[in-house]
Amino acid sequence: MKKSRIMALILTGVICVSLFAGGCSLVTVNPEQDKKQAIAEIDGTPVLKEDYNNYMAYYQMYFDASSMTFPTDKELTTLKKDILKDLVRVETLTAKAKKDGVTVDETGIAANATNMLGSLKTTLGDDKYAKVLATYNTDATSFEAFLNKFLLDYSYANTMETNYTNTLKADPSKELNTVVGTVGKEEVKKDLYNYRLANEELLTYYQTQAALKTDAATMKKTNETIFNTIAEQKALAQYAEEKNLTAKQEDIDSYVTTQQAFVNYLLPGDEALQQFLDAKFLTIAQFKEFMKQDGTASAISKAVQADLQGSIKVTDGEIKKYYDENKASYDTSTVSAKHILATEQALADQVYAEAKNAKTVAEFDAIMAKYQNTDGIKEAADLGAFTKSTMVTEFSDAAFAMDVNTVSEPVKTDYGYHVIYVYDKKAGETPSLESKKDEITETLKSQKLTEEFDKLKTKLVNKFKVKINDIATPADTYLEELKTELNVKVYENRI
Repeated sequence: MKKSRIMALILTGVICVSLFAGGCSLVTVNPEQDKKQAIAEIDGTPVLKEDYNNYMAYYQMYFDASSMTFPTDKELTTLKKDILKDLVRVETLTAKAKKDGVTVDETGIAANATNMLGSLKTTLGDDKYAKVLATYNTDATSFEAFLNKFLLDYSYANTMETNYTNTLKADPSKELNTVVGTVGKEEVKKDLYNYRLANEELLTYYQTQAALKTDAATMKKTNETIFNTIAEQKALAQYAEEKNLTAKQEDIDSYVTTQQAFVNYLLPGDEALQQFLDAKFLTIAQFKEFMKQDGTASAISKAVQADLQGSIKVTDGEIKKYYDENKASYDTSTVSAKHILATEQALADQVYAEAKNAKTVAEFDAIMAKYQNTDGIKEAADLGAFTKSTMVTEFSDAAFAMDVNTVSEPVKTDYGYHVIYVYDKKAGETPSLESKKDEITETLKSQKLTEEFDKLKTKLVNKFKVKINDIATPADTYLEELKTELNVKVYENRI
């Protein structure tokens, strides 16, 4: 459970009804002494387990009220650790805020706490409310005092993080000059890393219409991609220099134009782009300068491939072998068919039972009309005329083997189960090897060039030792600085 998730849950106040089933026994001996244990110390002031218990109680209430299943086993262990981390985070930032004389609107926060408590009690009911408190070794007085204080402290914490972010925006050099790893003997700083991360985020959104995930596994993979890209660019630049290969300006300009159009498609206008870059502490000018460097790297890549291309040879034997293996794809014969596509075989079997005796287009159309709005039917449509290479293999093999005005048994593909009706077939011809020779030659040369270029990149990149540091967000970096300043100690084994 990420910190941001915990923060979101604390502040929502959106409550619905559920009953807590299970519970967990936090202590078995002397509960009053247990909750007075210090689970952390911040600038000499203890954070008591009582606060942690109350935070866990709130979390349980939120899950109960939202009809969500409370974590168990490993997920519960992770949640407990995240709750402790968030509690320490908030208290550390609050301690620094008070030390620096920062103030917040306490009146508005108190009103919010009152509303949240009222909503919890109303939604859960007195019995459920009391049961959760008892489960976490706390009571109404302690819990309500904690929630009032924690929401206040939370406001202090948010204010401190916002102030720190604004400081970095005014002078981002500290953030952007942070070394996040090395490629060969060269340091990789946060400015380049943030640019590359911005590109990964944009590409992910373009491909999936969703934001790049920030879990540990995804970020590990993303960081490896970023550093591999940096290493590859450096390796190819060094290779091109050694072989006196020059990047063409038209290739650089073409890349930049294409990339600018891509970015503008996702983030129209400078204002939208700058808002996106604010989180990376980059300006549009810096972003465009890195884009030009990418353009140069892309042009160098093309220059290296052009140099390799001269050594690529294709034999007549390779051409004939490719022609023989792909002969069917050159056939211009067509089949015209309709199909009903089901997600489950049982439903496809039901459709086939009704359609198997269809002998005319009208008869199959009637069955398509009957099923087209049925749950589990993905499509009921006329596919028109198609060549064998047009459709997925299983579908084409079945359709081309059928007679006109016949229905197939369900055919399984990656899309589901197809009941196919063929209503026309036209014989075509297969072009000769000689007529396809030039096309096949270019295809094979392209394939070989890709293989040789990939081998070269791997060989070159392997000469560069890549080291990726632990890469922290500015907020996490700031928190670690404060933990050192305030001599924060955490006793995780006491929860």
